[in-house]
Parts: sequence; structure tokens; C-alpha cells
Amino acid sequence: MENHFGKGLMAGMRAAQADTAKNVAHFCADYKRGFVLGFSHRMFEKTGDRQLSAWEAGILTRRYGLERDMVMDFFKESHSSTALRYFMAGYRLEG
Repeated sequence: MENHFGKGLMAGMRAAQADTAKNVAHFCADYKRGFVLGFSHRMFEKTGDRQLSAWEAGILTRRYGLERDMVMDFFKESHSSTALRYFMAGYRLEG
């Protein structure tokens, strides 16, 4: 059995930019969720801006057709209501 989430997480941490919804359509939800979280974590490491990375995660969650709560739970666990608000703002923006 393969760890699709882990592969997506690593791909997201290495990605210079996020892909279009069309280009990721063939990946499973676990891979896409991993990618979104890896990409947003890398963005946070590069910029130091947790709100910006949460906002981008919200945008990508909507763009990739992921269940909002599956990704949003990550931001709930960090106990940052500000990051959660930015995630939701990004999620609503894309729609």
C-alpha cells in the first residue's frame, strides 16, 4: 500500500508553484491534501507569514476540490484562530 498523503506532502514542499486543478485532477484526495499542506508549509518557511500560507491553503483546497474540513482541521490543531480565518477567506475567494 502506498502513502499518497506523504508523497503529496513531499511534492508540495518541493514545488515552486501550485498546479492547476486540471493538472492535479488524476491524483487522489489524500495526495492533493498532502500537497496543499506541504505547499503551504513551505510557503510559511519561506515567508514567515502564517496567514498567507493559510490563505493559500484555502485557495488550493477549493481549487483542487478537496473537502474543506479535511484540510481545515490542520489549522484548527495549530490553535490559531487567525490562521483559520485566513484559510476560510482563501477558500471562499476561489469559489
